[in-house]
Amino acid sequence: MRSIHASIALTATLSAMSFNGVGIAYADPVTITLNSWRTEDIAVWQDTILPAFEAKHPDIKVEFAPINTNEYNAAIQSQIEGGAGGDLITCRPFDVNREWIKRGYFESLEGLPGLANFDKTSRAAWTGADDKTYCLPVAAVLAGFYYNADIFKELNLKVPTTTAEFIDVLTAIKKDGRYTPLAYGSAESWQLAYNGLYSIGPAYWKGEEGRLGLIDGKKKLTDPEFVDAIAAFAAWKPFLPAGQESLNYADMTQLFTLGKAAILPDGSWDINQATSTDLNVGVFGPPVPKAGDKRYLQEMPDMGIGINAKGTHKEAAKTFLDWVAGPEFQELYVNAAPGFFAMSSKPVTYKNKLAQDFADLKKGAELTPRLALDRLSAGTPPLDDETWRLLQVMFTKTDVTPQQVATELQAGLTSWYGPQKK
Repeated sequence: MRSIHASIALTATLSAMSFNGVGIAYADPVTITLNSWRTEDIAVWQDTILPAFEAKHPDIKVEFAPINTNEYNAAIQSQIEGGAGGDLITCRPFDVNREWIKRGYFESLEGLPGLANFDKTSRAAWTGADDKTYCLPVAAVLAGFYYNADIFKELNLKVPTTTAEFIDVLTAIKKDGRYTPLAYGSAESWQLAYNGLYSIGPAYWKGEEGRLGLIDGKKKLTDPEFVDAIAAFAAWKPFLPAGQESLNYADMTQLFTLGKAAILPDGSWDINQATSTDLNVGVFGPPVPKAGDKRYLQEMPDMGIGINAKGTHKEAAKTFLDWVAGPEFQELYVNAAPGFFAMSSKPVTYKNKLAQDFADLKKGAELTPRLALDRLSAGTPPLDDETWRLLQVMFTKTDVTPQQVATELQAGLTSWYGPQKK
């Protein structure tokens, strides 16, 4: 699943101003719109974020109007190319957004005061070929493993830190026979990549070293570290529930929340669902190949917000966006939407314990985004889509090896991506 999306309408006060004039009051109200994909955040914006913004800007009224989640990309492209679209646009990370920047959809944010709150790494997913930032980073998500702490206590299990310990824990749960070791299935291929391979894989391909190596053409998916990562993921198969081939994402979560499975590989965005039945839930990070190895954690830039280059109310949009760049918005949003994490350099306190536990996993770990979403999926076949497809084949057939998966992935990437043709 790529992302889930929506639209926000803001009524703001306008007057002539530049980035340096952000924060002044305006005279005549105008309506501006913010297009977003997160329909599930309607209450978050209406009940928490927008009242806080309006308290600081009493001359600005904000209205929220969602867009169908499955039509976001097509709707944005159609509207902007037709001379319309929101004044503010929620931005996808990396390749999709890079194409939108190339098409001239966004106003450069260079000079926006609040942009100084975000380092170069945080801005990378929304930076154009000219090295300018076009969308303000809003939130990132993490990937890891939810676990039922009561089952672990009952079976006298310790949270695993290495791959061998992880397999030992799964083996002990399976041998006991009362619980499914992993609430995981292959009916929805996206999560095989996002919650599986891209989560544990960075410990094998060394995070940014491997990811950037693929982008630069210095590494191949058939290199041992990538094959080993796929093999480590394939080793989960004996610990999945019967009929895992037809188990979808909602089924997996339900299996865990009903207390029938001990571990749920998933993302931080699922915190509310994973804890919906009041189980005693903990979280641990991806295991490393051997004790003492450096830890890596998937941190995926999930969304930013940019200004429509064809918008008619850019100055009002800048006022709102500069507020979004500040610590008040960051803390409000991540606490109203547990599982999303601030990308600002300003410190944030997470009131949700599990969200704080997830955030604590970042300490001492190298952070790295999903392997295939930056440049490597801009052509045909997209590496990300191929990864979904081939991992599903591997998990549903018995005669497909990790080496075969890696070989086919590399062949697809080599067929169109210049740096890999070397």
